[in-house]
Amino acid sequence: MRRRSRTNVALILSLIAGVLILIGGLVRFIDASFFSEHPSLGGFNPNIANYILGGITILFAILVFIGAYYVYLSGGYGMIGGIIVAVFSVVSIATGGGFIVGTILGLIGGVLSIFSTREPTEEALIKPKDQEEHEKF
Repeated sequence: MRRRSRTNVALILSLIAGVLILIGGLVRFIDASFFSEHPSLGGFNPNIANYILGGITILFAILVFIGAYYVYLSGGYGMIGGIIVAVFSVVSIATGGGFIVGTILGLIGGVLSIFSTREPTEEALIKPKDQEEHEKF
């Protein structure tokens, strides 16, 4: 039961990290379009860089959500999901990282997921028919 609760904590932390990184990307988009005083300086539009960084941050958030989905799946996908969450949370720090808190939570959630595996529940185990009949006697 302890491993299962650790996996659930990893999933929740990964989802919170994805939300924070997504909000960071959306804020960068909003900041670029609404709070600009000089839309064009010498032929270069400084908002383009914010749009690009905002888009990259949103892409990182989507990849963290995909990693969190893999953490949720049963089987051997928890480690893969943890690696995806940890890597893209750390990489997202280059574009804002979900106010840095998203990076920290994603890294913790990814590491927890890597080092904890889900144990199959009794409902998920399929017993052969002769074993079921043998258990009745």
